[in-house]
Amino acid sequence: MRQLRLKTVVATSIAALILPLVGASGAAAAAPSGAAPTAATSQSSFRAAPTTQEDLDAAAAALSIANVDDVRGNLTLPGAPEGIDIAWASSDPAVIATDGVVTRPGADTTVTLTVTLSQGEATATREFTATVRAAIATPDYEGYAFAYFTGNSLAGENIYFAASEGNNALDWNELNAGRPVLTSDEGTKGLRDPFLIRSPEGDTFYLIATDLSIGSGTSWGDSVRTGSHYLEVWESHDLVTWSDQRHIEVAPENAGNTWAPEAYYDDTIGAYVVFWASSLYGADDPDHTGNSYHRMMYATTRDFTSFSEPQVWQDQGVSRIDSTVIKSSDTYYRFTKDEGAGGTGCADIIQESSTDLRATLESWTVLDTCIGRDAGTSAVEGPTAFAANPGDVNGDKFYLFVDEYGGRGYIPLETEDIANPDWQVAKDYDLPASPRHGTVLPVTAAELQLLEDSLGGAPEPVPANEDGEIVRYDFAGSAGSTLSDVSGNGLDATVEGGATFSDGALQLDGGDDYVKLPDDLLASVKDVTVEAEVWIDPTQANPYFIYGLGNTTGGAGDGYLFSTGNAYRTSLATGNWSTEQTVSQGKDLTRGRWAKLTYTLQGTTATIYLDGIAVGTGTVTSDPGDIGGGWTSANYLGRSNYDADNRLKGAFREFAIYNRALSADEVLAGSGNTAALTDIGLEEDVLKTAPIVDNDRHEVVFPVRPGTDRTVLSPTFTTAAGVTVSPASGTAVDLSSPVTVTLTPTSGAAVTWTMRAVEMKSPVIPGLYADPNVFVWGDTYYIYATSDGFAGWGGKEFFVWSSKDLVDWERSAEPILTLDGANGNVPWATGNAWAPTIGEKDGKFFFYFSGHNPSVDRKTIGVAVADSPAGPFTAQPNAMILNDEAVTSGQAIDPATFTDPVTGKSYLFWGNGAPVYAELSDDMLSIKADTLKRIDGLTDFREGAFVNYRDGIYHLTYSIDDTGSENYRVGYATATSVDGPWTYRGVILQKKPELGILATGHSSILNVPGTDDWYIVYHRFAIPGGDGQHRETTIDRLTFDPETGLMNPVVPTLESVGPQRIAVPGAEGTLTIDQPSVRVGESISVSGSGFAAGEQVRFTLFSTPTDLGTVVADASGAFVATLTVPASVVPGAHTLQALGADSGITAEAALTVLAADAAAPGAAGSGPGALSTTGVSVVGFLGLAGLLVAAGAWLVVRRRRVAS
Repeated sequence: MRQLRLKTVVATSIAALILPLVGASGAAAAAPSGAAPTAATSQSSFRAAPTTQEDLDAAAAALSIANVDDVRGNLTLPGAPEGIDIAWASSDPAVIATDGVVTRPGADTTVTLTVTLSQGEATATREFTATVRAAIATPDYEGYAFAYFTGNSLAGENIYFAASEGNNALDWNELNAGRPVLTSDEGTKGLRDPFLIRSPEGDTFYLIATDLSIGSGTSWGDSVRTGSHYLEVWESHDLVTWSDQRHIEVAPENAGNTWAPEAYYDDTIGAYVVFWASSLYGADDPDHTGNSYHRMMYATTRDFTSFSEPQVWQDQGVSRIDSTVIKSSDTYYRFTKDEGAGGTGCADIIQESSTDLRATLESWTVLDTCIGRDAGTSAVEGPTAFAANPGDVNGDKFYLFVDEYGGRGYIPLETEDIANPDWQVAKDYDLPASPRHGTVLPVTAAELQLLEDSLGGAPEPVPANEDGEIVRYDFAGSAGSTLSDVSGNGLDATVEGGATFSDGALQLDGGDDYVKLPDDLLASVKDVTVEAEVWIDPTQANPYFIYGLGNTTGGAGDGYLFSTGNAYRTSLATGNWSTEQTVSQGKDLTRGRWAKLTYTLQGTTATIYLDGIAVGTGTVTSDPGDIGGGWTSANYLGRSNYDADNRLKGAFREFAIYNRALSADEVLAGSGNTAALTDIGLEEDVLKTAPIVDNDRHEVVFPVRPGTDRTVLSPTFTTAAGVTVSPASGTAVDLSSPVTVTLTPTSGAAVTWTMRAVEMKSPVIPGLYADPNVFVWGDTYYIYATSDGFAGWGGKEFFVWSSKDLVDWERSAEPILTLDGANGNVPWATGNAWAPTIGEKDGKFFFYFSGHNPSVDRKTIGVAVADSPAGPFTAQPNAMILNDEAVTSGQAIDPATFTDPVTGKSYLFWGNGAPVYAELSDDMLSIKADTLKRIDGLTDFREGAFVNYRDGIYHLTYSIDDTGSENYRVGYATATSVDGPWTYRGVILQKKPELGILATGHSSILNVPGTDDWYIVYHRFAIPGGDGQHRETTIDRLTFDPETGLMNPVVPTLESVGPQRIAVPGAEGTLTIDQPSVRVGESISVSGSGFAAGEQVRFTLFSTPTDLGTVVADASGAFVATLTVPASVVPGAHTLQALGADSGITAEAALTVLAADAAAPGAAGSGPGALSTTGVSVVGFLGLAGLLVAAGAWLVVRRRRVAS
């Protein structure tokens, strides 16, 4: 039933809150402005038009007063139908005044309220007996209650409660066994954004919530346009016993939704101000199909039963949602999610202040913006604010809990000064499982105890033996349907579905077999170890859990700790899959063999082990005991917490849980793996990053800093007890080539490992950057890239790097563009600065990029213009590609420019999911719409198209798979026209996991002007520990097949490339070698001329770049030098290049490298007395002529047409 509403605009006085009754015509009488009565009259009255005695009697009988038999706050006294006069009288106006204002007495008191309805000579009178409760003392607050929902599912869209651990705002226990306390039978039957408020009298609580169910299949678009107009309301006096649900319409008829209602008591009107977000639509848009935005609305109420007409509270022309208010001294502080970045520069939480709660936007002062971003969170919403209780263990602070809805869920921010805030993430906190937008409410010690007693805190802590074992199951000694616990804790498990024991293991058929473990196995567990030895059948179907410890609601996981071999990983979730905090190996378990899996969580550091070796680590902020508040009833072996998943087909022969994290040594000892090396490192402080260990291949690569002498390094490591190693840990060895290390256990066969060191010169630009676009202008190389390392790829800034030699790169001091709304310099964009590219025409430089466009709520492509490749750039005011053109892609992202050297026409390629391209306009600022086309023939295309031209062939490279996948790679197609047709040529760049190189993709390709030298610039996962949002940029050489003209597959390296300058046009250099061939480890004499006076000349041996050192040219630009060919060079045909560091002049000469002469002493070139592999001996220039004669041939650097 629709509740009654006051038809005034704003309740400006006490009398204005007296509500009218709806008459037969459906009209309602408005309360007159300024009609507040005086106490002396003890009555309130309205004048109206004639009616009959029968009407008066009926009207009197229809009157009602909410909670009249249990009065604890101001009453809403109903008005009369139109045409009837009404007057209220009170037998004790000092307790209940005739305007409904209540002053609680010292003892329960009965007051008679008399209403008189009249018209002319006719009157009708009715009495109401009101019981007014005695006033209570102002309570001391010594704890907190927390109401929240948990996610976008049918199970999550209910009201959950948690209680603080004593007077600690940062430590929480779930109540009601992690199950909902309140559910809805009205409207959509979904409940979100619960708000709790205590009455000013202190002993009444109201809970209001959004009526919305995304879990039932409602889209976000429909929820905004055709959503509910209602609030869901409950009332309580103890937070435990709640009234029946009230379903109350508050939003105006032209509203599309009613979101995130909250309230605050306004003592100037003796009523609550209830506020929420609604999108409003014009009278000419009854179906709500046009564009709109969210305003914050409000209405007033005394009893959460009858409400005034809604009014607009906040309207800034762009969306605002999720306001919450706190009062300190005489000032209200309001926190709001600024969805449209209206003047704040980011879609984030803002803080405002005012001394007038109901004042409109212009009367509030902005104190802080971008609160979440500045505190280091990802995108946040749903703030709830409160002051710490006196005596809170964390001190005197103000808290702002915010919902990081795309990541960790609720995060507590804190500041000591609410008026001059410095919001920071609390350093240590333990929130309940999966809280989403809710309310924290201070409570008394008695209220806190009642919550815990009535709704239940955590179950009793699970028992553990002296070693910390909670359970350890005996698969060899069990039989029948009982799996025996041998930890001594008596927690036997039940075998279901006919699974059988054999050969010391429990065999599961993948059908209905599984093991049901005891309930509440994780109660009060903070640190944990889970061990499982498992055999997975090669025919196992995905998805599946090896074990799942937690709860299942409605067939879906609802808080659990699980492990799977499908990309071997272990996750702790406090809700459904969206709350999983995962540690992953990044690749599947090998099937058809026994594997020992171990998961440890110590504090917030989680580690997974395979056969005793750590293969993944990460941060997990929840405790196992947070799952279900400790109450878990779906604890399984071989079964998922999701009913639709597959059962495990395989076998168990070990499973144990500890209430502590085992050490790495304990894990290794328990695995029985005597072939393992752990704690691998070098005694010398030369590592650029952690060693790269391939446990399957038994290989170790040490990535050392450039310039490290790899011939004398001392590897360190540990092994399982009883294993002897040769050479021993700490022994100095030559790691410039592979060294064999042999492990010999006390029993069983010996195992060999190989170790080597490589100079790690990548990434070429330091830090986290992705989607690199390489460009050449003049004698300088440039790279433009996505700033990475931000959740949701949320970087906002573009920088440019420049280099003269491809090796030494310098970043611009300031961003060349910032996509940050009003705080940036791209008018249309608010973030997601992605995947730029650049082109040149007529001396102007055109920088294309994608960003988030709030006007259309999607990624669009824009352009900025500069007179130099280094900027400054000026962005066009509007995006040029909106993805609403005649031909579209999945997203308008990843632009790439290409100017066809055959036709001179410039093109833009872009797209995600479906590749598209178009010719650019003559001014390069738009596309020619009639040329827009989709590209066919690109097998498995995902994104990142890039085009080059060479010798009559157009080469199109692009990325395959998801950027978050380690299998992200570069595909390749060719054509004889930019318009195709395109022929797929396979993959030319992919991961090299034995070097830790994963997710090689989103590339651009460079041809060095004046040469046929080509390089591919791409990103990969950062080393170590990178992922799809933590990526690094590197460069490797790219070559072409001389017969077909097609690109050869690229071998990704850690070394990257050697220096190569861009030659000055017209300059020539020469290089001569004194002999056509040389054995590895031996020396050659070289000479050259035509370089710049006094410049450093670097020698590099190709094809695999090997640095042979440098020499300084004399005043005439000539030099003579002796170079040693290191033992690491592979015998065969090579090219020696000399590169001038200042001039960029290069010269090359052919050299054949022969294998070492086994009979020659020191032939390997690395023994005592051998020349350094980078050593250069300079000979006097007077011998140059003789050397030239001896060589008999010399090469002048070639100039080739530039193809790009």
